[in-house]
Amino acid sequence: MPSPLFRPRVRGTGPLGESWGAWTALAIGVVSISAQTASSMTFSVLMKPMLADFGWARTDFTAAMTLRMTVMVLMIAYAGLLTDRIGARLVLAAGAVIIGVGSLAMARIESLGQLYAAMAWLGSGQAAINTVAASALVVRRFQHRRNLAVGILNGGDNLLNSGVYYVAAVLLASWGWRPTIAGLGAIYVLLAALILWALRTRPGAAQETAPERSSVRLRDLPWHDRRLWVLCLTYALIYAFITSVQLHLHAFLTDLGHSPIDAAQILSILTLVGAVGAPLFGWIAERTNARAALAVVVFGLAATSVVLWTARGLGAFTVWAVTYGLVNSGVVALLALMLDELFGTAQIGRLMGVAMVFCMTATMIGNNFSAAVFEHTGSYTLAWQSYTGLMVATLLPVLWLTRQQSGPPQTVAALHSAVDG
Repeated sequence: MPSPLFRPRVRGTGPLGESWGAWTALAIGVVSISAQTASSMTFSVLMKPMLADFGWARTDFTAAMTLRMTVMVLMIAYAGLLTDRIGARLVLAAGAVIIGVGSLAMARIESLGQLYAAMAWLGSGQAAINTVAASALVVRRFQHRRNLAVGILNGGDNLLNSGVYYVAAVLLASWGWRPTIAGLGAIYVLLAALILWALRTRPGAAQETAPERSSVRLRDLPWHDRRLWVLCLTYALIYAFITSVQLHLHAFLTDLGHSPIDAAQILSILTLVGAVGAPLFGWIAERTNARAALAVVVFGLAATSVVLWTARGLGAFTVWAVTYGLVNSGVVALLALMLDELFGTAQIGRLMGVAMVFCMTATMIGNNFSAAVFEHTGSYTLAWQSYTGLMVATLLPVLWLTRQQSGPPQTVAALHSAVDG
């Protein structure tokens, strides 16, 4: 029986030599990653009316959001483990159900303790319906245009989420925050049903080979391989920078005297350009390799970081948003491709889970660092200068990775030990 990870291609079954099942998996992956971030974006819009109703401080809500992210960091490696054990289909559906139920419960909260409990529950769901399972699903389903597909996976997230803030604001004005959150929960429950239906095994399709559950363990990852540690450290440094920009850019631009609307437009440009940047760098990786594409991305991040502490005009920041948006979106797409290129697909779920632990931890550290710099200096300039130095230093491990060889070809036995979702 052929490996379930590399199904024979049937000519004419889909665009670019890939099956329609692969393209369906890509569409589900895009929707899933978008859903993971859409919940956080919606809560940011609903924060002020919720706090007004209860009389809570912003620090209370921030603490709850930090708890949600902490739970996600603690759970995400196990989400990767489950992806390799039971497949991305069940992991993504479970994440959607957890977020849906948690949102419905959050619509009925009456105390700060209930808010914390709901956020912790949502964190476990976001660990499941995450780029970990979605990337593993797409990497394993695509055989010929894998790099491009992973790029589209991450670029599509930017495109779909560009309208989330607006939709949430409209629903808030019409319904209020409780019905809006309840509606969000219902959408996630329906999403779980869609995932299970769209990724079901169809008659005549190659069947998955059941894995030996005891053979799929986190301790079996190549912990002894320096390439894994260098890659995780590299991505931790990158995520510390790009997430700090995402969280603090609006405040930074308004501090410079730009209006909130102008600052929001810069963020919108950055997000929309990312819908092109991720597929672009997937295509570059397809034409060269993921390591070379990552080197280009990190060089671009280092160069564009200089603009943050030197530019002042809106025109300069608009040009910056286009350039930075391209390279920033390429970062996320290249993580799965780097892991696939260096270590193969058999353990991609677990590898993505471990790497994202580093990334999400760095997100929290970077956010707190930028906030602390502002509190002590009254400006973000020192933080941006520090990140320029950090990105220049990150070029060293990236260049080291470009000289490393790809992992050994996967054996049939190794491939049969994984499930493609």
